[in-house]
Amino acid sequence: MKISLKMPDRLQARSFRAAACWILYTTLAACQITDRANEEDPDDLAYFPPVQTTPTVSSSQPVQGGDLASVQPVTYHNLWDRIRASLSLQSTYSHPRVNRETARYAGNQEYFDLISERAAPFLYWIVGEVERRAIPMEIALLPFVESAFSSNARSGEGAVGLWQFMPSTGRAFGLQQDWWYDARRDPRAATTAALEYLQTLNEEFDQDWLVALAAYNTGSGNVRRALRRGGFLIGEAEFWSLPLNSETRAHVPRLLALASVIAEPSAYGVELAEISNTEPLSYVDIGRQIELEQVASLADLEVACVRALNPGYLRWATHPKSPQQIAVPISRKELLERGLAELDPSRYITWEHYTIQPGNTLNGIAQKFGTSAETLRVINKLEGSTIIAGQPLFIPRGSTPLSSAELKNRRPLREHERQRIDPPEFYTVRRGDNLWTIARRFDLRSTAIAVHNDLNLDSILQPGQNLKLRFTKTTAPEVQSDETTLSIYRVRPDDTLSRIANRIGLDVEDLLRWNGLSNNDLIYPGQELTISP
Repeated sequence: MKISLKMPDRLQARSFRAAACWILYTTLAACQITDRANEEDPDDLAYFPPVQTTPTVSSSQPVQGGDLASVQPVTYHNLWDRIRASLSLQSTYSHPRVNRETARYAGNQEYFDLISERAAPFLYWIVGEVERRAIPMEIALLPFVESAFSSNARSGEGAVGLWQFMPSTGRAFGLQQDWWYDARRDPRAATTAALEYLQTLNEEFDQDWLVALAAYNTGSGNVRRALRRGGFLIGEAEFWSLPLNSETRAHVPRLLALASVIAEPSAYGVELAEISNTEPLSYVDIGRQIELEQVASLADLEVACVRALNPGYLRWATHPKSPQQIAVPISRKELLERGLAELDPSRYITWEHYTIQPGNTLNGIAQKFGTSAETLRVINKLEGSTIIAGQPLFIPRGSTPLSSAELKNRRPLREHERQRIDPPEFYTVRRGDNLWTIARRFDLRSTAIAVHNDLNLDSILQPGQNLKLRFTKTTAPEVQSDETTLSIYRVRPDDTLSRIANRIGLDVEDLLRWNGLSNNDLIYPGQELTISP
């Protein structure tokens, strides 16, 4: 569970950008965190589109100390102020081992910019849950120490998420882990499990929160062994005197050091960007499996934002059974619900049972049903591409099903068989459309459509918007290929990593390394891949 505070060079350049984002966040809702993380290194931050917000509705907390009869409620507009008012382990902050760890944080503005930006969508709920359970507020800061508040953080031992749950411990506390979804990466699910676990450890170790935090880091068995080595009974020894491993001996003081800096940031040469003391997210129960790209379209958000706010989903869609809940900025809840009410049922993901016929190939079946061979391999747990006639396949039918004409155009055709759908002069955008689906429908290039309509490649299209498509009848301006002249490649339908690597002259291993992927990871249409070091 060791996360280094040393920021990579590429993050240092973001410090000014992060500060600017946070000035914006005080008046606009924000959607930060990551789209896809490098397993070892916390990832980039996704942009949240500007929206109008209502005035801050602040939580009230009692004044600490004084005559109970004269206690007056205090209104906090800044979540950090609410946290400071509830810190309860201050008596430990002056310990020499805490002071040594404090040096890690003093003056490290880049780190505090980064963790503040990542925490903003989720910290309000975590703080409320800690208050509801009446446990030390320092525990709300534990994800900063465990993972630098990255839902995608993974330790070398296999611990995952904000709270760094190992697979077995996660399952013991009810965290679902399957091919579609990992609750260890879900901020709310993992927080609930982590606080349950910590309260259990606190009970086990005689209400000593420092020992409970040590057990969270190293395991209760190791703490019990340390007690026996020191000749102590449970409840007799302080954390400071336990003969624990060096990592755990530093881990608890590190949390206390972070809390002491947050209590008085100016004393340590840092500033904390304000986080509004309001809930920024709404949760919408879809009730059916749906692609995240479809959600993004309905809520008028970037796909990266939807994925960042819902990091528990490992694939391109919600779970086939449960969960099927989506977090969106609170200002987009009504828009999403309205879009879902109007959404054609065919836009949801359905599953089809297909019996393999003689002569079928996996690629051919994938093309027929508008999916990828890699998806079919993983879902059906196939080794390689060999399939046997008579065997069944589970096939997902996505939110952008292909017409029979499109299916015909997707298979290799002889020259005399080739037919092209003549594009209209103007195309009216429908709900769920984006540039690549329109380009595919009319056998055009999304880059060409973008250039002739003064759009960016990742522009969000609005239903009813008119696009010019008859530029193909005239001499089209030269359009640079977005996949070869830029350092980012946007995945197309039916792409595989090997196909992309061959197309742009790279090794698959390079693509995997540059994007923090493994051979088992799926890619999805619209995903952006780094194609240069």
